[in-house]
Amino acid sequence: MKTVLHVIDQGGPGGAQKVFVDLAAGLDRSDWHSIPVVPGPGWVADELRSRGLEPVFAPISGKGFDLRYLARLMSLTSGRRVDLVHTHLLGPAVYGSIAGLARSLPVVSTFHGQVDIAADERFSRAKFGILNRGACALVFVSDRLRQFYLSTTTLRADRAVVIHNGVNFRAPGATRVVNQPLRAELGVGPDDVLVGAIGHLRPAKAYDVFLHAAAELRRRSSRFRFVIVGLPEGTVLEELTALREQLGLADAMTFSGFRPDIRPVLDALDVYVITSSTEGFSLSLVEAMGQGVPTVATRCGGPEEIVANDVTGLLVPVGDPEAISEAIAYLTSHPEVSSRIASSAEHSVRERFSMQQMLSSYSDLYAGCLNTRSGPWGNS
Repeated sequence: MKTVLHVIDQGGPGGAQKVFVDLAAGLDRSDWHSIPVVPGPGWVADELRSRGLEPVFAPISGKGFDLRYLARLMSLTSGRRVDLVHTHLLGPAVYGSIAGLARSLPVVSTFHGQVDIAADERFSRAKFGILNRGACALVFVSDRLRQFYLSTTTLRADRAVVIHNGVNFRAPGATRVVNQPLRAELGVGPDDVLVGAIGHLRPAKAYDVFLHAAAELRRRSSRFRFVIVGLPEGTVLEELTALREQLGLADAMTFSGFRPDIRPVLDALDVYVITSSTEGFSLSLVEAMGQGVPTVATRCGGPEEIVANDVTGLLVPVGDPEAISEAIAYLTSHPEVSSRIASSAEHSVRERFSMQQMLSSYSDLYAGCLNTRSGPWGNS
């Protein structure tokens, strides 16, 4: 059995954090012993404990280079007899690569989106140089994300691989049951059309575009109602609330906040929509398709690798509320098309994005890194 130190520096709910938990808890425990390292108490720590893993806390400063954090990781790699380090997001990738070099350990670093690198990222060239030297493999959750990083950074292409995120789907053949209680809670009538989006309220989600599309749909019919599920970040909720009032959507658009289980939400929806300007992958999109919900998504990176246009969903341009509203209206006015797309989507994602596929891919990658201990992470 080999020991893997899993490292992330964000402890709240999110896509990267969910993959982190799924990996640490889901790997075959007869082959891999997982030690998850998180910044402190929170959603990730609670999820790990619920799945039988005790997290190790390693607080990290957001200001400058944190020598204490590095020392903590290095202490863990030696004290816990770690065989491999797996990091998520840029900060842990840098610290993990330094620790790996110091301890002669292979490091796997996963990037989940373009936002992993801040627009004003300091010392980026030095950071990428450390990764090129210290990481055995650089994992990207979609090929579009891989292409973005390789075209905008100095990261090495020979270390870059793609492993799509995986989802635990409902049992095959299980019939989707519409979540009427949640629809009633949201004030949605039996004849209304509920359109929803899931994800933290942050600029990259472009929820302002969603609101403008919603306003267009409401001009067509008062049957349309809308919900956005996710934690607010910064001032985005205040800005969206003001826009909701401005567009006359106060009675039609609900910001429901964070919900720990999105499947009941998906089962309440008639259409799922992504209006993002950029997505590394999109777990929520895969989950919606796996739940049999027809989807509309912008061509923002990850969705193009998940959705086949007009076969398993509808793809529309980024930043185009009219195109989004047209696509939603088309699905809701053509139930036979909506049903065909939803059925094809469910079959497609089950075949391509299962949890077991993701776990097997990472297990194989770990084994490959461990079998080449003299490199390649030490080569220049």
